[in-house]
Amino acid sequence: MRKKLAALLCAVMCITAFTGCSSAELGYLQMSVDMLNKLEACEASGKINVDLDVDAMKDFATKISKSAGSTDEEVADALKELEDVSGKKSVVLDYTFKMNMDTLNYHMDMDMTYGGKKYDMGDMYFGMTDGIYVSGQTVWGMYEMAKDFVDTEESSYLLDENFAKELKATLDQSKYINLMSMAEMGLTDDELGQIAPEGGFGDLYNSVLEFYKNAFSGFTTNMVSEVSGGYKVQADGKAVAKLVVDLLDYVGSNPDTVLAATTTYMLDVMKVMKASEEEIAAFQAEMDAVKGNTAVIKETTDAMKAMFEEAIADPAVSDVLDSFAYEATITRSGATFNAKETFAVTDDNKSVLKVTSTSNVKASSGKVVMPTASVSAEEVEEKLTVLTEKYNPVSAVTVLWGWEGDSEAMMTTERAEISLVSDDVEFTDYVVQDGRAYLPLRVICEALGETVEWNKEEKTAYVVREDGKTAMSGVLQDGKSFISVRDFEKLGYTVDYQTVDGLKEVTVAR
Repeated sequence: MRKKLAALLCAVMCITAFTGCSSAELGYLQMSVDMLNKLEACEASGKINVDLDVDAMKDFATKISKSAGSTDEEVADALKELEDVSGKKSVVLDYTFKMNMDTLNYHMDMDMTYGGKKYDMGDMYFGMTDGIYVSGQTVWGMYEMAKDFVDTEESSYLLDENFAKELKATLDQSKYINLMSMAEMGLTDDELGQIAPEGGFGDLYNSVLEFYKNAFSGFTTNMVSEVSGGYKVQADGKAVAKLVVDLLDYVGSNPDTVLAATTTYMLDVMKVMKASEEEIAAFQAEMDAVKGNTAVIKETTDAMKAMFEEAIADPAVSDVLDSFAYEATITRSGATFNAKETFAVTDDNKSVLKVTSTSNVKASSGKVVMPTASVSAEEVEEKLTVLTEKYNPVSAVTVLWGWEGDSEAMMTTERAEISLVSDDVEFTDYVVQDGRAYLPLRVICEALGETVEWNKEEKTAYVVREDGKTAMSGVLQDGKSFISVRDFEKLGYTVDYQTVDGLKEVTVAR
């Protein structure tokens, strides 16, 4: 347990402590704490620009892959899906965002612009006690984007006017869709109450600042500098990699200091979250045990440091690190906080990817009101599945079986086009008799849109169509009909049977 806790502490330090205790870094942290304290209820607006050069990205991916040892054939195969995509692409996201930290309720309204066309992506809500909601307009916006990405020279059900009308009518009936409730995550009311403490998070914000001051006194990242009205953070890939190494070295060299600060901070967290006396005592005992053997931390950090240094010395990793750059400026103007961030990937002086965001945040007196009426994601998915079956039916079913010690087969479905709804992989029974494979009739036929009827007197299953019905004889087991693989040819399907890596695979296609 001690080694596990030591490794966990090292990982937490590496992930969360990307700041130090220089005057600029402490000023930046203090401004962040001030912002959080003043913005328990706030509203923000901003814009995110994403610019991608597909050709430069392909060249960069090829270079990194070959540096990592991939062959020309492997690189070509990896980039095959992008053969028909080229040139520069740009996406712009405009959003407004409201947040209540006391209740942990959030609301976002977003538009997306691509290819000169703006798409309304509707409203999205998250509530710690209510769950996650999206509007029907969100799904409609995604559909409009998918439709515009379709090659208009080819026919597609997405371009069918009747499909669009039926989809719009379905989504108009579903103003808000509940994607997930907190009950589905298994959280009790008491646990939910602990996540959003009474009185807010103000005490914890100050505890975070004290943690950094106490744990990392004398440590600096050299990434934060003062600017007019605020602070700037700058880093490239190599600098971030060096920071991780330096941070591991610092933790390994100052285990008592880091452990003491961590213990104090975690006890503050546990008290605010109303942890039981037993939980607090158990945590304190674990930390005391680690403090009694700080050599474990030194051993762990040294091992992690050596592993990390070896990784960043790899030519492929080094090339990736050389390509990244990040810059953020956070300033305060009166009661408003402004931020500008740029993340860039550059290769041979060519811009591969650039993400730029601007935002402003200010206090808000309004509360985020969660949707009072909604439908479940399952209800909407059922309706979309019916639409999909009508306009983009399953064209083939593939069944794979033969794993040692496993009596189930894996069944996947294929459609003529990529669908708005995903077809889950199903696992189903199969039968082998006298060396011949029998597959479940009803499961496969219903996936293909067929109707199966069971005649109790004849003990025979029929596939029923408008022009009559076809008897499907086979094996009856546990009340289910299984038929020979080739018998699907009776229904006019083609059957492709083969062996794949020692497993049996059959594809039944229209």
